[in-house]
Order: sequence, then structure tokens, then C-alpha cells
Amino acid sequence: MADLPWFKGKRKFERIEKDADRYKILDRVFDQSTLLTVYDLIKKGVIEKFQGIVSAGKEADIFSALSPEGSYLAVKIYRIATTDFKRKFEYISTDPRFHKVRRSRKAVVYAWVSREFKNLVRAQEAGVSAPQPISFANNVLVMEFIGEGGIPYPRMVDSAPPEPDTAFRQIIENVKKLYRVGRLVHADLSEYNILVTPDPVLIDFSMATDISNPVARDLLVRDLSKILNYFRKFEVDLPSLEDLFREVTQD
Repeated sequence: MADLPWFKGKRKFERIEKDADRYKILDRVFDQSTLLTVYDLIKKGVIEKFQGIVSAGKEADIFSALSPEGSYLAVKIYRIATTDFKRKFEYISTDPRFHKVRRSRKAVVYAWVSREFKNLVRAQEAGVSAPQPISFANNVLVMEFIGEGGIPYPRMVDSAPPEPDTAFRQIIENVKKLYRVGRLVHADLSEYNILVTPDPVLIDFSMATDISNPVARDLLVRDLSKILNYFRKFEVDLPSLEDLFREVTQD
């Protein structure tokens, strides 16, 4: 990091550098462009300091951080250099809101982050149980941290809900709100993207798409199929996929 003289003397940046080095991901995640983006969010008073890494994915990492007020944040950073931008472009170009995005790696990643933020806004406005969006810039998304004391709540794939029947109905109610009010389909809903809290919380809205997308209904069928498949291992009275689809869409 000695090659970045414009950050010398910046205490908050030094905290980022220390945390990133601690988790052996400095070179992979915090390239110069990302560091500038994060530092800009610090200057704007969105982030105070990073706490540690929550999860590491193939294309993005999620960190816990603190706001200037001391509340926990989740900071999702997409890696521009290693992202599968062609696949992302194929997904995002079918979304009517983003059909004019340029076919370049950086433009696609930036649009992807913008879409995830906007999807979270619509989910919140629809009353869906999902993280509250805080801010975004370039390849960095800041949102509400879902957990306690910097420890995230477990995913449903790792910890079964204590009352499966109740959890199933709560999840479907959220899917209905998202579709009917938010006019979105999650498009990647499964036990991997639901947190087990006192009430289930839907996460990772990066692939969520407007219901006017020609493939939206097919994506909804896929979401509902995965949820039904997960809950079949419990003693839950489940509807058929066809009935559940009609319930969500009111067809």
C-alpha cells in the first residue's frame, strides 16, 4: 500500500488496510479503484471503519463495518477483475430498467450494484423482510447488517427454522409482497439466501428483476420450486407448485 501516497496520514484508511491485510484479501478485493470508492464513502459519513469479513464468494465479499453512529453495516464489494461480467450482462440486459447498459466489465458491475441497491429499496417499500439499503458507489454496496454484535444470523441452509410451517408461510408472504407490491421476482431464492432470525429475512437481491422481464414468471417458478423442495424434508403441509404460483401472482 506504500504506492498509494494520497492516502498517507488517513487514519480511517489505515483501519481498512489493517483489516484487509488481516484477512489476506487485500490484493483480491481492495484494489486502488475500490479503495478510492470506500474512502469516498468514509468521507461522506456512510462508513466509519471495517470490522471483518463475513463471507467470501466467487465474485463478491461481504464485510461487517460500523457507521459513524456505531451501528453495524454490511458492505458488499464486487471484484471487478474476476467477475463473470458476460453472465451478468446476459441477466441484466433482460431487465427493462437496465437494457442500455454498456457491454464492458466495469459498466456491468457498476450497473449490477446499482440494480441490487434499487431492488432493496423496492423490497423495503413493499414491506418485504430484507436488509435496508444504505448507500452504494461503483462496485460497493452498503446495507443493514442482519445479525447481533457483528455476528450474522445463520442462513437457512445451515440452520433449520425452529418452526418450519410458520417460516414457510412467512417466506411466501414476503414473496407475495415482493411480486405484488414491489413488482419484483427475487430470481435466486433458496435456503442459501434466507437468514434464520425471529422472522426469516430474504437476502442477496442482486438477481432480482422487474416482473415485466419476459423471463420473470419462469424465474418465479424456479424460486418457488426451490422453497418447496427445501421444506419437503419437514412435516409441513405444502401446496402444489401450481397452486403456490397462483397464490403469489393472483392468476
